Amino acid sequence: NNESLPIPVTWNITDEEIAKMYEGGVKTYEITGVAGGLPARCVVSMIKFNYVQNFGFEDGVTEPWQIDDRGGADQIYPENKITDSLNGTWHMHFWSAAKDTIDFSLYQQVKDLPAGTYRFSISIMGGDAADAEVFCYALVDGTEVGRTPMKITSYGEWDTQQVGGITVEAGQTVTVGISVKCAAGGAWGKIDDALLNSED
Repeated sequence: NNESLPIPVTWNITDEEIAKMYEGGVKTYEITGVAGGLPARCVVSMIKFNYVQNFGFEDGVTEPWQIDDRGGADQIYPENKITDSLNGTWHMHFWSAAKDTIDFSLYQQVKDLPAGTYRFSISIMGGDAADAEVFCYALVDGTEVGRTPMKITSYGEWDTQQVGGITVEAGQTVTVGISVKCAAGGAWGKIDDALLNSED
């Protein structure tokens, strides 16, 4: 019988050491342990925490994102299509047949952030989007604190941009999002991988 069976692992790490990993910032840690009497090794890469929920639309729903559809687009919805995703299998899809109907903002409000400085980034790709006006942005308590132009070019050409230096005090609400406006009929696109990370 060549069937593989899982082997339990006992890791040599304490709760205190785990806490230090979380507080130690972006770095790689090595953990050792024992599995079936043999030594085991695990490499843990700590990355910056992402404060955006459903950041890649992998939950298969829009929430907690909100859509302000100013143009009455034919389609704006989460789509499950791995070939059109930057990461994972889901992304936010949009398309509309008539001119001037792609005009929307996709945004999320983030509350209870620790005081500090943050960076927001998001990615978009698409096509048939002549005269497009696209930008990512961030607001703190409803006041815009930054925006960065983005572009839609052609299939598979992802544009990733960011807004940095978002200073937040305790109790403030941060709104992060992307605004998309395309004059051309038939414009389409995909939005993926929204990240709100600490710069501290």
